[in-house]
Amino acid sequence: MVITLALAAAFANAIASICQRLGVEDAPPARGPSMGLVRYMIRRPIWLFGFVVMGLGYASQAIALHLGSLNVVQPLLISELVILVLVLWLWYSSPLRPRDFVSAVAAAIGLGGFLLLAAPTDGTKVPSNALWLVVGALIVVAVALLSLLARGGPPWRQAMLLGAAASVGFALLSAITKSMTNLLVTGWGALFGSWQLYALCVIGLGSFVIMQSAFQVGPFAASQSTLILVNPFVSILVGHLLYGESLRGGPRYVTLEVLALALMVAGALGLSTSSLIATVHEEHSGAHLLKGRGRYHRWRQRSTTK
Repeated sequence: MVITLALAAAFANAIASICQRLGVEDAPPARGPSMGLVRYMIRRPIWLFGFVVMGLGYASQAIALHLGSLNVVQPLLISELVILVLVLWLWYSSPLRPRDFVSAVAAAIGLGGFLLLAAPTDGTKVPSNALWLVVGALIVVAVALLSLLARGGPPWRQAMLLGAAASVGFALLSAITKSMTNLLVTGWGALFGSWQLYALCVIGLGSFVIMQSAFQVGPFAASQSTLILVNPFVSILVGHLLYGESLRGGPRYVTLEVLALALMVAGALGLSTSSLIATVHEEHSGAHLLKGRGRYHRWRQRSTTK
């Protein structure tokens, strides 16, 4: 059940990322997060649709986190890249090259191999408020530093750093979500009286705005790769610090786990830098924009010409 829910969340995230990228396609240029960008986004129907889909994905992820652990659910979200490639291929008729296929298989095998070898265990520790404060402060500092570093340099660097900043923020959001779902089962009163709900809103909104800025300032491939790849590693660390979650140890297993992670990262990077995903942000040629290229749009065109 945990794996199914995590994969459903990955599918929803892939659809939402395309819709939200389309939603900021024509947004006025901006250097980093801004309220002007937020006002522009909420007036775009395609962006709002992506927001709803992302909400459904988050609900699926929240249930998976309640039933499972961060070190299982968060790595599974890397499958979003594989799903994204399939959507671009099947829905937008983007060409799938042998490299894309090999990268998708490598990412899938690496991810599956890591989870099988690592045998992640659920944590039994209940984090104290003091520990939450320390871990939360470290995450906030990391997000702020990455966002500041993204204020200069070429667009691909800005998108990559902002994507990493949002990914780190989402890792903390996942940890808070797990804690919040544990409170929710005791009743709504406990939830509204807790700090988790309000921290969730602040961290979630901040990370979300940073993510949208990453989509806007540079190549989709740069932002998408760091958004997806940074989160699992930070989440595994946060899960260990807060909840005491662990992976299988020993020289042999650790070596195989590292090799599986390397294969997964190589496959994910291959997909992120593939022309199949990179051309999503090619603004110099209308032939490469997603806008107006989906199967529904082509069906509408054929219907109107008959």
